Amino acid sequence: MASRQSTPEPEVATSGRWTGSTPAVSGAPSVAESLDDVDGDEDGSGKPKLKRVKSSFGGKTLGYWASCCLNLNNCMGPAMVLLPLVAQQAGWFTPTLALLIVFVFSTFAASMLCEAMQRIPGNHSFSAVPRIEFTTAVRHYYGRRAYFVFQILYTVSLQALNIASMIISAQVVDNFIVKIFGHNYALDYSSWTIVTGCSQYPSFQQDICLEDSNIFPVSSVISLGFLVSMIICLPFGYLNLDDNMWFQWFSLVGLLVFTLEFVVQFMLNMVPSSKYYIPPGPDPDIPGLNRTGLGPELLPVFSIGGQGYVFGLATFAYSYIVTIPSWVNEKKPTVSVNKAVWVPATVGLVMKLAIGLMGGMSFYLVGEGGKPLPGADNILIQLLHPRMPNITQYSAYLWNLTTLIPGIPVLGIYVRYNLLSGKVFGPVLSAFVGVVAPWIVTMFLYEQSVLLTVCNWIALVAAGFTNFVVPALLYHRALTWYPSTEERGSRSLRSRSNLSDSDNSAEILENARLIQNDAVSLADSHECFGAEKRVNALPNWVSVKSKKRLAAGITGFFTLLSLATIACYIYGVVALGSTD
Repeated sequence: MASRQSTPEPEVATSGRWTGSTPAVSGAPSVAESLDDVDGDEDGSGKPKLKRVKSSFGGKTLGYWASCCLNLNNCMGPAMVLLPLVAQQAGWFTPTLALLIVFVFSTFAASMLCEAMQRIPGNHSFSAVPRIEFTTAVRHYYGRRAYFVFQILYTVSLQALNIASMIISAQVVDNFIVKIFGHNYALDYSSWTIVTGCSQYPSFQQDICLEDSNIFPVSSVISLGFLVSMIICLPFGYLNLDDNMWFQWFSLVGLLVFTLEFVVQFMLNMVPSSKYYIPPGPDPDIPGLNRTGLGPELLPVFSIGGQGYVFGLATFAYSYIVTIPSWVNEKKPTVSVNKAVWVPATVGLVMKLAIGLMGGMSFYLVGEGGKPLPGADNILIQLLHPRMPNITQYSAYLWNLTTLIPGIPVLGIYVRYNLLSGKVFGPVLSAFVGVVAPWIVTMFLYEQSVLLTVCNWIALVAAGFTNFVVPALLYHRALTWYPSTEERGSRSLRSRSNLSDSDNSAEILENARLIQNDAVSLADSHECFGAEKRVNALPNWVSVKSKKRLAAGITGFFTLLSLATIACYIYGVVALGSTD
């Protein structure tokens, strides 16, 4: 019988003390090995020393409600304003079905990612030193080459989303200034002169300015709205995640209050006796367009012509999974991962369906041939129309400000955390790349349409892969490398049953027993790290084989979906001549 020596237990830092743990599969790295954060035997004790970067990260202070607040803010994004148009174009059935499917898969992906992180030896309490973030989890499970590629992809994709939010928020603030004061100012850096927006064109109406993102006569400008947005966001980007929570509570209140106001306005628009109701008949502004009347009749059950962007938009609506690791590292140990992920995602689903379906019933968004009307791709533009009451117009402005601006520094914090945890840069340079650099890029290009187009393409290519495919791959490998006691026990029983009649079954079972004795007992170790509960993305009664099948299914589904979304987008650009 082949002999096998026991593997010495490497030591991994967790919560400021050394504990022993060994990978459950031969060749699986420890935290210190995978992150290459070992300084060597500097104190002569024979134990490697790990550097601490505690001051660069937040503490474990986020309770249940703070966790729900942060995760709900993260899962509510700009994609929501597009849902009413898609509902009118494609019908109510497929967008609803797509949101439900992606909601379920994305929430499972978030829990899978947390479980994969927790199964890393030394990180059972999400308090390993060095800290495990999204990109460093990739390095642990897939090595340096994959980490190098994914770190670039993660940083570029998050910064692209952040730049897009910066562009939109700056333009919203610019228009808000015009709404209040009737004009706006900007610095034209091509001639170093001050230019005025909108007010120098008396023939322009405010609603026209709102539909035109460039309210200035030139595009080479640094506007007052941009400076206001930058001044608000930069200080918060240098704080840790837990220090930003009061800003997140402010964002959540604005999100709930103004979304409720929109729902009330949608209902008023559909009441025939309301002054906001538009009756059936020829459209006075668009020749040849006959209005059918506001209400449920505006939403067909299904329309073949609008299906191209349905699942792609649903994917973007839930592309927040990359934000989960930073949150889980700073939540309190008593907070349940599954509850803090599933509850806000469910609330977000209800809000997206309410905005998508009711918004689609209360405005005319589609013209002849199913083509979108001007401004139809953003329901907020419809709510900013002069015929809407002032409270709705101001709510639309403030919805942008309270949901987009607080999210900008948070995305910068996520980038900074991942650069720090992977030792790519130090604290100063990580903060510059994550927080300052995107503002510099946006400053000189934010009125140039090419920047937003590039950001959209980067997000389109990377969003599905980073948010859905990678978490499922990490979970699949974690199940293989670090099985729990129950999982190894059931596997051993199946092996004994399958090999009992084999001539060499005794030798195989003995080798399996030796390997099992060397493996770390993840389930037993869960009894030793305090209040932190074991994360189970799927119930314990689900077999490991079924768990792996689900992970593989999510990987395949979102890989195909991402490719199909890219193909539809390219078709829209080439055939329809539009990048919107």
